Amino acid sequence: MNDVKLRETPLRFSTDLAEGDPARKADTLNLLPYAEALRDFIHDCESPMTIGIQGDWGIGRTSLMNMLRGAGNLGKSGLLDAARCKAVSLDSWPYSQFNQDDHMVVACLYAITDGLGQAMKDSPGMDVQQLQAQLAAAQRKLIEVMQQIRELKQDKSADNQTGKSYIDISGLMLKFREEFEKLVALWAGSEAGRRVVVFVDDMDRIPPAMALELLEAIKNFMDVPGAVFVMAIDYEVVQRGMVEKHGTELQQTSGKAYFDKMIQLPFILPTTSYRLDEYIMDLLERAGLPGFDKGQAEAEGRQFFLDITRFTVGRNPRSIKRVVNCTKLLERIHNHNSGRKITHLECKILFALVSMQIAWPELFQYFIRDPSVDSVTSLQSWEFLDGLPEAASLFGRSPDTALVKNAISAYIDTLFSLLDDNDDGQIDGNELRPVLQVMELAKMTNAETRERSREWIVRRVRENNIDNSPLVDSFLDNVFLKSVWYLGSEIKYRKAGRRYVTLVHDRKQIGTIVSLKAEPFVFRLAMSPENVMKALKGYWKSKQSLKKEAIVLVRNTFGSEASLTGFGDTLVDFSKMTYMQSEQAIKLLNLLYQVVTEPDS
Repeated sequence: MNDVKLRETPLRFSTDLAEGDPARKADTLNLLPYAEALRDFIHDCESPMTIGIQGDWGIGRTSLMNMLRGAGNLGKSGLLDAARCKAVSLDSWPYSQFNQDDHMVVACLYAITDGLGQAMKDSPGMDVQQLQAQLAAAQRKLIEVMQQIRELKQDKSADNQTGKSYIDISGLMLKFREEFEKLVALWAGSEAGRRVVVFVDDMDRIPPAMALELLEAIKNFMDVPGAVFVMAIDYEVVQRGMVEKHGTELQQTSGKAYFDKMIQLPFILPTTSYRLDEYIMDLLERAGLPGFDKGQAEAEGRQFFLDITRFTVGRNPRSIKRVVNCTKLLERIHNHNSGRKITHLECKILFALVSMQIAWPELFQYFIRDPSVDSVTSLQSWEFLDGLPEAASLFGRSPDTALVKNAISAYIDTLFSLLDDNDDGQIDGNELRPVLQVMELAKMTNAETRERSREWIVRRVRENNIDNSPLVDSFLDNVFLKSVWYLGSEIKYRKAGRRYVTLVHDRKQIGTIVSLKAEPFVFRLAMSPENVMKALKGYWKSKQSLKKEAIVLVRNTFGSEASLTGFGDTLVDFSKMTYMQSEQAIKLLNLLYQVVTEPDS
């Protein structure tokens, strides 16, 4: 059964999270030690104080704040001492809707002021009448500001020359500050150590310039003794807001100093210390996926999920939840289509595919268009990624393309380690088949298990070897299939008709393999024999024990051959290589690859 806690929502707490509290078990990321340290700082710091909690969306900022403030409407919940701290919360995102930019900041200040009044009204010993009077005084100033802004806007829109040309809104806001300071003092000033703690969330979700204006307004008009502000706002948002509001030049010269002035304590969530494996395994177990018991999970299995997660969606808890939820849904689709429960191996494959889809949707679309060994192997090549149109937008989202390329390579290697049954470092069609079957049954694509072009031509050669020539089988098994010509991921086999494949490297044709009944294996290079032999000259000198007859290069062996393929200048008479030691023959064949791919080297 899919646990409701798998929703993409922050953790919520309605208890004080004391030692032994069952609610602590929900903290699988181990955020509590940091929340407890922040609690102690808030209790003891000088006020006013502004704390900025930094990190990407979904990284755990709201969960951290919820640990501190709790449910808010309960007398004692969250880590903050309710006897010392009055918690007020503002979710800034809703206030940025409906294009009310002129009133957005003032509306947020009004909401904070009203929230403080509501939080204080039930405090023991509080003079409720005095509180109501002071709250009304502060709110009247904000209402007056909004009225004056509206009148000024109407005058400008009507081009009314007799209207008000200037309104001292800053002066009105400074009067509000005086009233707000008195309001805070009703609580914070009545006993030593008391303070008002205002939590401002989702500032990264509103336009950067608007977020900057809200930050400036809070700093200028609410930063009063007894007040502590805890804000979910990132450094980069402040910098983008400065560019939008003040220009690039000021941001470049004063951006860092400006942030330091606004935020006195920047706190970056320590995602590198998250117990990510525990978090992932806990989610998988609660999702009810087969074979997952985090108490009994083998170390190798835990490492697989940890590695796939780190290389794709990273350490963002919200993104990890999305992967698990999507995996759970597709697992049910798989079960429905296959008529059986998904296996543990299939679930690992599905998790890896979903991680790829969520982290790199462009690469996933590329793969499902041609779900083959060649396609997925190509993704390990940085050079190939540079020329892949689908990767352009992916790299555009990251400031470090090399880091993304390395993550993609590491992801492919991790997936291959799961599929590589014979542990030869390569994946063939049989080993990829479970991936294609999972994709098909989970309806990720209508992929069918297909034979790779390179596997097809080898099968074709064996079928056409009707005389069972040992030279053909020996060369295939002992040399060609172990050479870079077959194993190299940078070589693309393009099936062309029923009798041959074109060999492509860096979008250029470098050779052809033809298989006919008269000639089961015809290996052609797209280079003249003279140039090939010239390039091999150094090799022959270094191998005095070998004769040149170990390889024979000719333009043509039978008259009509050239017209059958249409490609290639040099035929390789491989029969001589079958009498060489396999290791030497493979080196020679690999050298031919280097010759045709690097003709100028």
